[in-house]
Amino acid sequence: MKENSAKTDDIQNALRQGDEKAFELLFLTYFSKVKFFIKSILKSDVEAEELAQDIFVKIWINRESIDFGKGMSAFLHTSARNATINYLKKKFTHDNYVNDHLYLNSDDVTESIEEGYYAQETALLIKMAISQMPDRRKEIYELSREKGLRNDEIALRLDISKKTVENQLSLALSEIRKIINLFLILIF
Repeated sequence: MKENSAKTDDIQNALRQGDEKAFELLFLTYFSKVKFFIKSILKSDVEAEELAQDIFVKIWINRESIDFGKGMSAFLHTSARNATINYLKKKFTHDNYVNDHLYLNSDDVTESIEEGYYAQETALLIKMAISQMPDRRKEIYELSREKGLRNDEIALRLDISKKTVENQLSLALSEIRKIINLFLILIF
C-alpha cells in the first residue's frame, strides 16, 4: 500500500499550521497500527498504549518542524521502533540498577549489564525481523523455532513440500543473521 505523497504533504502542512483536525485524522488513522507494532514486541497492552500515545504527543509538540520524509507510515514505524528500543534500554538499565543494589552481596549476579543489554537488543532485533517477514515465512519459522516441529512435520501441516520449508527457513535465518551482523557492526 503506497501512500499518496500529496495527501502526506497536505497533512504535514496542516499540522505545521496547528490544524487539530489534521492531527486527529493522523491519530485515528495510525494509532492502532503503531500500538499493535509496539505490542508485538513488548507483549504488554498497557506499555504499548503509553508508548504509542507518547509518539503522537511528540508529533503534536514538534508539529512545526516535523518532516514525514518518505511517508507517514515509514515515519511512524521508525518512531515506534526507536521508542520501543529506548523504552527497553531504560527498563533494562533501571532493572539492572535495582537488581545490583538489592543483591549487591549475592554471588548469583554474575552477568554483566553489558552482556544483558546485548542479549536483549539481539532478542528485540530478532522479533522485529520476524515481524517483518512475509506471513508464510513467519509461520514456518515460528513452527520450526518456537513450536519445535521438524521440517517434514511443517510441510505436512501446511501442505507444502519439505524443500519449500527448508528454503523459507533458510531465507528467514539469513534475514535474521543480516540484522544481527549489522547490529554487531554498529556496536563494535
